[in-house]
Amino acid sequence: MRTNKFQDADVLVQKLPSDMGIHRNPCKGTLNAPRKILEGLEFDEKVLVDEVFPDEFSLKQTQEKILANTRELSTYGRPLVSIGGDHSVTYPVARVLKQKHPEMKLLWLDAHLDVKEKVGDHVSHDVVVRQLVEENVFKPEEVYFLGFTKIDWDEKEYVEDKGFNFVKPEELDQFLSNFEEPSYLSVDIDVLISEVARGTGYPDGELDVETVLDVIRKIRPLHADLVEVAPCLDEGGTVEAAQEVLQALLKNVR
Repeated sequence: MRTNKFQDADVLVQKLPSDMGIHRNPCKGTLNAPRKILEGLEFDEKVLVDEVFPDEFSLKQTQEKILANTRELSTYGRPLVSIGGDHSVTYPVARVLKQKHPEMKLLWLDAHLDVKEKVGDHVSHDVVVRQLVEENVFKPEEVYFLGFTKIDWDEKEYVEDKGFNFVKPEELDQFLSNFEEPSYLSVDIDVLISEVARGTGYPDGELDVETVLDVIRKIRPLHADLVEVAPCLDEGGTVEAAQEVLQALLKNVR
């Protein structure tokens, strides 16, 4: 059920409609994702839904607005699930929540590492992890990559010998059995097999929906986000899969 009172909410949901962080790919479409994902959904939990409206002309200003709103929401002491938007929305959210929870690890459930070198001052969707590490928000050893399939040559060069954690598909079950750290879980919908995740800019994933749900149930993150759904590219199945992922996140954040 939905509530308008922060003190009554079990979980806070932050809608972050933005596609300004996508600049190397003409296939945008994440702007309407939060609305489409939440459309018609019923919740078992008491959920308060908040929204940050993007600056139409500035990614930096959009991220500043997200940062300020996340800082305010963090004062209520509730788990926060953010719905993007492209993956650049994770950058301001994770900065705030890591400051609040210094022990928190970053789990990147994504077909890509997102450690490319940024262009100018543009903290785009494909540079977020690198930016968070270079700003010392997270140390490399606090970052875990799950579900990745694509590593560009420049990314391979960047991550080499830095201490990042890479969990291969055959290692996933063992990892989930042993991992008990407080964490922020960032779920990029492109981690799903392309037959399900056509509605995203880079459909390169290889995980099925049940595997992603299993990750969420076993990790039980402190906070989480769901990003990169592009409803306008969806040929059927991506939005529905995102709704399943969101429901699992709301049930399992702690």
